[in-house]
Parts: sequence; structure tokens; C-alpha cells
Amino acid sequence: MNFKTPRLNELFTISPTPEWPSVLFETDASGAHTWFWTVTWGAFSRSGQSATAANQWDAKTAITNLGGTLMVRAQAGTDTAGITVKIQGTNPVAGDVIQYLASTPSGAGFDKILAQESKFRHFNAGNEPVKSFDNGFGMCQLTTPPPSFEQAWNWKLNVDGGLALFGKKRSGAIAYLSQGGRSYTDGQLKYETVCRWNGGSYHVWDANAGAWKRKSNILCDSKTGNIGWDMTDVQNTGKTEAALHNRDSGKYLKGRAAGAHWMYSGVCYADHVLG
Repeated sequence: MNFKTPRLNELFTISPTPEWPSVLFETDASGAHTWFWTVTWGAFSRSGQSATAANQWDAKTAITNLGGTLMVRAQAGTDTAGITVKIQGTNPVAGDVIQYLASTPSGAGFDKILAQESKFRHFNAGNEPVKSFDNGFGMCQLTTPPPSFEQAWNWKLNVDGGLALFGKKRSGAIAYLSQGGRSYTDGQLKYETVCRWNGGSYHVWDANAGAWKRKSNILCDSKTGNIGWDMTDVQNTGKTEAALHNRDSGKYLKGRAAGAHWMYSGVCYADHVLG
């Protein structure tokens, strides 16, 4: 038994909307068939089987929201045959992402985070999901909790996962800013939430002013998106941003080592994203 279609290693492409392609498998055998399939990409894997009365099977339903390498083994009676094809993605246009966010109840402002995190790109130059050095996947760079296979490949599900996480950060920001019955502005809530997306809190309570204030000890490296310095550190006190940048910027790509006098800062991230 042999496959008539598709070709070995044939490439199938997910549309930008996203819509998964029809992937028709057909053998030269007759009668009932069982189709055993597995989709793999990196550490992700999904398997299943389907039965048909004849020698054709469309894998679209099985592979929807998945991508990578699709391996199929067909069985008809005692005859078997196997074949492998590839599933790749296509990036949406930014306007479609913004429109999708507008259709969700909690999408306001999240476009700025997506512009910062991925510039609205979900797939890399190889048409596979973007993956960062710390295992952040897709447009939202979902890291913790780790995304599902579906969230890694379907940009809308990736955005949904990002919005759910953003909602939790917003809830945490509200709880923090409202502690002790304290009041806050919509702008403060926005900055606090975006800061927490990256890590840490943005504000401290100024008892004398009776108001929330940005952490005054953080000086940001304006040439980066989320790097800054604690100016209470004696190694930083009294130095300008330019001097600190010249001292530390050569170490950024290697990651922050223990004892370093620069840091990744959610405060700087919020300042960079929101302006």
C-alpha cells in the first residue's frame, strides 16, 4: 500500500486569520482505513486516530490549532503505509490583532504590550512560533504557566492566554493599590498592571502626600525595554544614566549575574511601554 497524496514532506500553511488547511490523505488501497496520526513540534506532541469507510481522510479537524511535523500511518486490513508532512504558520497583520483585542472585554491597552513583546509577530522567519531563550512562546511570549500546544500555534488562543494572565496581573494591581482603603487613579492602575506583567510593583505609598508614587529609587536605561538600576545601591548612587549604561550595557546579553548592579525592572518596562 502506498500514499497517492500528499507528497512526502509536503508543506501546508495556516492562514493569517488563522484557518487551518485541508490536508487530504489518500492511499491506493480500497476498503475501510484507520489513520493513526501524531503532530510534534519541539516538546509538544499530540496523537490520535480516525476511521474512514474508504481510502481518503482529511486531517484538518485533527490538526486544527496544532503545527509542526504531522506523521500519518494508514492501515487497511493487513496493509500499512506511512508518510510525513509539515504544517507551518503565517503571521497576522497588526490591525487584525488590534481588532481581535477590541472584541474582548479586557483587551484595552494590551496592544501596547504585544507591540513591545513581539511587534504582533507570532511566527518567526521559519514560520514556526516565536520562542524566547526562557521558553516564552508566541505573540504574548507565554512562559509561566507554560502554554498548551494550541496556544503555541494559534495566535488567537495565545492572545487569549495572555489576556487571562493580564487579567490576573490587573487583579493583583487592584488589590495592592486598594489596600487599607487607599485610592488610586486609572492611570496608576494601568502602570501598576503593566509593571506586574514584567515583574514587581510600580508604586509605593507616600504617607506624607497620602498618595501612590512611582518608585523613586529606580533609574531606567532608556536604551532598553526593562533594564534599570537601584540608585540606593552605593555602586550606582550619584552616577548618571549614561555612565551606568556605559558600565553595564556590555553585560546585558549575557543575562544578569549574581551581584550585578543593574537589574530587570517592571518599573522600567511600564515606563517604556506606556511612555
